[in-house]
Amino acid sequence: MNPYVCVKIQQMMRLMKTYIASALFLCLSFLQGSAQENQNTELSKLSAGDFPVYKVTENGGKFKFEAASKPWPISFKKEGESFAEVIVNRSGIIEEKYQVDLPGYPAYYMNPALETVVTAIDKKIYYYTWSIKTGATIRYIFSESKVGSYADEKNTLDTYRNSIKELQATARSKRIENNNAAAEKIAEENTLKGKKIKAIRVIPVSKPDDLGLLTLLGIGVEFELDNGKVLKTKNLGGFTPYTDFESEVNGGDFEGGDFKVADDSRKIQNDKIEISVWSKYDEKKIKGKYSCPLNYKKDIYYNYQGAGGPGGRGYTAGYNVNGTNGSDGKSINIVVTSMQINGEQINKLVVTEAYSGRTLSEVKIHVNNTVNINTSGGSGGNGSEGSGNGGNGGNGGNGGAISLTGNGVSTLKVSVSSQGGKGGVGGKAKTQSFLNGNNGSSGKNGILSK
Repeated sequence: MNPYVCVKIQQMMRLMKTYIASALFLCLSFLQGSAQENQNTELSKLSAGDFPVYKVTENGGKFKFEAASKPWPISFKKEGESFAEVIVNRSGIIEEKYQVDLPGYPAYYMNPALETVVTAIDKKIYYYTWSIKTGATIRYIFSESKVGSYADEKNTLDTYRNSIKELQATARSKRIENNNAAAEKIAEENTLKGKKIKAIRVIPVSKPDDLGLLTLLGIGVEFELDNGKVLKTKNLGGFTPYTDFESEVNGGDFEGGDFKVADDSRKIQNDKIEISVWSKYDEKKIKGKYSCPLNYKKDIYYNYQGAGGPGGRGYTAGYNVNGTNGSDGKSINIVVTSMQINGEQINKLVVTEAYSGRTLSEVKIHVNNTVNINTSGGSGGNGSEGSGNGGNGGNGGNGGAISLTGNGVSTLKVSVSSQGGKGGVGGKAKTQSFLNGNNGSSGKNGILSK
C-alpha cells in the first residue's frame, strides 16, 4: 500500500476517535445535568452534626470562599422517607428552620421570614439567595470537603436549580391533584347538603364587653347530625360553608360569620340582637338561635359637615376662575331622653334637621360614652390664575347650630365641632398689569345650646 495513503488512514482514525470521545463526554454531561437528584436523595447522603463553614467574601468585585473558625450545627427533620426540614444554627446560636419547597420532589428549603434558602448537592449544603434572572448568590457553603471557586460552585448550583425545575413539573401536577382531591373530600364531608340535622347551635366566637351600635361580633354555627357528627363553620375550626345555611336577624346584619350591630336603634327590637339559623337543604327547618342584650357602651360619631367648595379653573371653557363657596354645616336638634335598659343607664337621642324637622337618626348610648358631633362649615374653594385678574377665593360655609333638649342632657357626654369653614385663597394675576384675586371670608362658627 502506498505509504502516503497509510498515513492518511491513520490520521483519519485518530480524528474519529477524538470525535467519538467528545460525543461520549457530551452525552455523559447531558445525562448528568438532566438527571438531578432531588433533596430527599441528596440529604440522605449527609448526617446531622457540626459542619465546616466556608464564607463568601468580596474583594474588588471578585468573590472567594474563606474557611470560618467555628463549625455550624446542622440537623434534618424526616417525615417517613422524606426530609421535611433543615435546621441551621447560625454561629451555633441562632436557629433557622427551613421547610421543604415541594415535598414530592424538593429542590430547596425555605423560611418565609428570610430571603435565604438551602440546597444540598454532592454532600455540600449551599446557603444562598435566588433570583430567576441572575441565579444564586451564595453566602455560605457547609462541607466536609474543600470547595471550588465561587464561579464553579455557583455554576453547579445554578445548573441544579434550573434543571430540577423541569423534573418538579410532575410532582407539582400530582400535588395539585392531591390538593384538589383533598378539597373535594373536605367539601363533601362538611356540606349540609344531603345531611340529616339533629340540632343547631349558634355560638359567639368573639363577644366584646362593649356592645353598642356598629359593634362587630364573630358568630359561629355548629350543626349536629343524626349520626352524632358535628359540622362547624370556619370561625369555629370547621369547614362548613356559610352559603349552606340561611339566617334571620334582629338588630343588625349577619354575613360570613360576622354580625354587625345596626347603626340606628330603630332597627333593634327589645334592645338585643337575635340570630336564627337553619340549613337551606333542610325541609324540617330545624333552627338554632342566639340572642344577646346590648349595653350601648360605644361612642357615636355624627358628621353633618358642610361640603368644601370647588376651586376655580382658569383657561377652561365653561368654568369660572373664582372659587366656589363652601356649604353650611347642617343645623340639628337633638332630644335626649334618659332611661334604664338591660340594667344600664342609657340616653336615647332623636336627631332631627332644624329647618325641615325631618328625623335623621335615632340612637342609644351609655351615659359613660361620648357623642361626637361635627357640623362645621365647608372651606371655600381657591381662586385660580386667570387670563387677566386672578380668581377670587370662595367664602367658607357657616357652622351648623346644635340644640340639645330633654331630661337626659345633664348626663350626656358630648364633643362638638362647629367651626366656620376657611375662606379660599385668591388666585394670582397673570401679570403685574392685573390684580390678584381676593381671599374668601371664613364662615361663622355654629352655636351649641342646651
